[in-house]
Amino acid sequence: MSLFGTRFSSAVTALRGELSAAPQTANETITKLVDKIQTSPSVDDRRTAVLGLKGLSRDWKAEVGREALPSLIAVLVHDSPHDVDIAKAVLETLMSLCETAEKPAKDDVGLHHTDQFLETPEPFHAVLQLLSVSPAFFPRFYALQFLQQLLTARATLAQSYVLSAPPPGVDGVLTVLDPKAPAPGQQPGERNIMGGGAGEMLRNEALLLLPTMLAGNADLQKIVAFSGAFEKTLDIITSEDGIEGGIVVQDSLAVIGQLLRFNVSNQNLFRELSLIPSLPPILHFPTPLAPDAQAPDAFALQDWPEQKLYNAGLVLGLIRTLVGGPGGGNQSAMANGGVTRSLLELSLASNAPNGLKCQALNTLTPIMLSSVANQGLLSTLMISALVPVHADEEHPNGGFIRLPPKPAVVQLVSTVIEGDPSAGGRGLRGRAAGVNMFEAYVSGNDDARIGIISSMIAPPQDNPNANYPDEPQSAGSIILSGLLDLHTSDGHFDPYRPLFSCLLLSHLLRNSEHAKKLARDVSFPSGDGDEDSDDRVSLVQLVVGNLIMASRAQEEAANRQAKGDPGSASEEEDWTRVMVGYLVLLCSWLWDSPKTVKEFLSESGNLQVLIVPITQPTGIDPLVQGLCAFLLGVCYEFNREPGEVTRATLHPILHSRIGPDQFVSRMARLREDPRFRAVQPDAFDTEGDNATDAAQVQDNEEEDEGLELWFDWAFVDFWKNHYYTIQRSIAVDPDAVRGAVVDDSEQAEIIMSLRSKLKAQTEEVVNLQKQLSSSQEKQAKEKDQLVSEIDSLTEQVATLGSSLEKAQSGSSSHSAELDTLRSDLAAAREQVTSSLAESAAHAETRQQLEATRAELDTARTDLKTAQTELASVSEKLAAKPGKGKGNSAELDKLKARVKELEEELEAEKSKENDDTEHEDLLVLLEELSQKRKRDKKIMRDKGLDVSDDEDDDDDE
Repeated sequence: MSLFGTRFSSAVTALRGELSAAPQTANETITKLVDKIQTSPSVDDRRTAVLGLKGLSRDWKAEVGREALPSLIAVLVHDSPHDVDIAKAVLETLMSLCETAEKPAKDDVGLHHTDQFLETPEPFHAVLQLLSVSPAFFPRFYALQFLQQLLTARATLAQSYVLSAPPPGVDGVLTVLDPKAPAPGQQPGERNIMGGGAGEMLRNEALLLLPTMLAGNADLQKIVAFSGAFEKTLDIITSEDGIEGGIVVQDSLAVIGQLLRFNVSNQNLFRELSLIPSLPPILHFPTPLAPDAQAPDAFALQDWPEQKLYNAGLVLGLIRTLVGGPGGGNQSAMANGGVTRSLLELSLASNAPNGLKCQALNTLTPIMLSSVANQGLLSTLMISALVPVHADEEHPNGGFIRLPPKPAVVQLVSTVIEGDPSAGGRGLRGRAAGVNMFEAYVSGNDDARIGIISSMIAPPQDNPNANYPDEPQSAGSIILSGLLDLHTSDGHFDPYRPLFSCLLLSHLLRNSEHAKKLARDVSFPSGDGDEDSDDRVSLVQLVVGNLIMASRAQEEAANRQAKGDPGSASEEEDWTRVMVGYLVLLCSWLWDSPKTVKEFLSESGNLQVLIVPITQPTGIDPLVQGLCAFLLGVCYEFNREPGEVTRATLHPILHSRIGPDQFVSRMARLREDPRFRAVQPDAFDTEGDNATDAAQVQDNEEEDEGLELWFDWAFVDFWKNHYYTIQRSIAVDPDAVRGAVVDDSEQAEIIMSLRSKLKAQTEEVVNLQKQLSSSQEKQAKEKDQLVSEIDSLTEQVATLGSSLEKAQSGSSSHSAELDTLRSDLAAAREQVTSSLAESAAHAETRQQLEATRAELDTARTDLKTAQTELASVSEKLAAKPGKGKGNSAELDKLKARVKELEEELEAEKSKENDDTEHEDLLVLLEELSQKRKRDKKIMRDKGLDVSDDEDDDDDE
């Protein structure tokens, strides 16, 4: 028996012993257990009491909550961080007390207990803190579950407590995402004390908690994202082998989706962290892959179980969230990161289920919209589509084979018009999604429009590739074939084939007069077999001719239905759908194109094609009547070229034969038709709220049951924007708005020249972008080097800064000293100037001084000799007084000579003193010069300016 089981048994035994003395009610037992929690100093006793309350909470939930909830919260806050068993017991008890129904009522007991628990943030913070302090499995496991329970019941309040939690706070949840990370209190490298799959169980609970915790709180989403949640969840997905990873990958993708949805900051962070290139490998698409390299068979041919399909749908939903609006930075990142290529391969050249292909095409639509990089990638990409084969001698097991590579645009157009070959031509949702993607591809892409329209003429029969098993086709020739050939080569009639062809061509023509002119120039031989004959039929007249054929076929089907033919009802609807396609094309083509209107009205019978359905009361679908009325109004509004049928010709038809009321009524009925009103921008966008609806649609024949398509949103939006203009136009006098006849040939030439310039500029921009990317790479390397240099320079600057502060602190004293030195220097300069003048005068004096000194030495010697002689004479006179008179004259001469010598000596001494003074001045001047040099050196070291005159003085 485990230690926990032993303690529980002892607790039950103790309770039985205490209760055996006398029967007790549940309230008395609860009160006694609460008292034990509050008063017992022993942790074991408090643990026993909590276990007792846990058992009673199942049957007496309200009573336990009313009496014991504050005590349980105190145990949670104070005892749980230190005792694993009591933490597990109190969390289980609190979870039992706070448990609510799926849709709780206002008086739900569990909801009341939840509100009591969340009255203050401390209990919630204590539960969150257990993830970071408890080393055991169960406290962390139940803490994650309890947090999810609280966040589900009271999301806003609980999220505010998460934001206000002390460190580590939400990081405690993120640390659980790494199952191999050491438990709290363990050192890295130590064996995990939980062992087994306990870490993975905690990780899975954290993945379930995070979406609930992050829902609707942008601030919390930013904190979690900047704490490394993207990297941790992507690591989990990689370790689980991408979309093959089952429910764990699903939960991880749900966390990323919650972080990205409606949070532009996190979307930009995801791009800035260079995580977009990590998305294709999740789908098992290798990156990077060379543009001319074929996608591997391992990607094109995969098994698609239900969970894998669900995960793939979530990945596509993430990509859709990241794309953002047209022109955003994430669009180009999709092309550079391999996402666009992977989606094109998935949707056009794989065996993925049709629902997943449809979602991939819907995801590509915003990626392509107004994005030069992605549109250019689609224009240049070559892909190899898959076709299913039945078992035969060459392919005994059946399966799929690859077709030769063809342009991705050709494959897209072929998929829309002919159907997905890997799905046996079925898949209306995918074909409709392909129309939307084609519209995004040609939006703002005049080169693509012109290129496709220019290729609408099929190659001649005698071309060298005529006998090739897979005869090369262009996107334009496929559209033309679907537009004019109502039946396929095997005699099968698919009403959606001409309808989708009309929708694709209308996208090429809409809002581009140049494209309309190119389409008007497409012509074919009249049928007499002479291709060089001048009698040719334009594409406009061929479209009208097919419209007349479809109208007759629809009328015949309606007549057969009236006679009781049960199969004619669906046939009538099919031909009506074909008529709607042709009318949609003509409405888009003739709008704001007077030359096309003139060509349409050049055949007198074309007017009857429009007038008859409008005036016919029964047997005509309201959609056809409304479109015919709109097209007739377009012909009246834009009939501005001279011809046989003028506005004056059309005016009585509109006002007399048809009548304004009936004209308006036909268009109003079209506007109110359920088939018209049902078309929405995302009518065939099966992404859904959780981005997985399309992925769950299996590839079977029942997929398209009950699904029908009459229009796309582009035409519905076009019609809604302009039908009021057409309604008002018929009330205007035919001559009132008649515009001058303008030959637009000159304008066309100007437009063509501008287009050529624009193309050249675009190529130049592309080259500049390439140069920019290469320069950016170089700059990135230089930046790394500069960063390292800046770091070292920063350290030097810090050191110099401290030295500068010290130098600046002494700058005041140095300034005063400098002023003193400057004043001394000025005085010294004056003194030196005068001294230099005197020194020049005394230059000769030095030589004389030397001679004088020699004479002085001689004089001193003579003086000493004379003094000696005088002394000896004086002594002799003193000794011989009688001879004094005779020698007195000689003595006087000696005295006079001594006096003379003394005077000369004094004169020489005065001269010597003057010279000594001059020498002292020269010494002082030399000392001042040395001091001035030292001061200037100090000034330079401190960064002070030294004047030019001072520098000149130094040179001197």
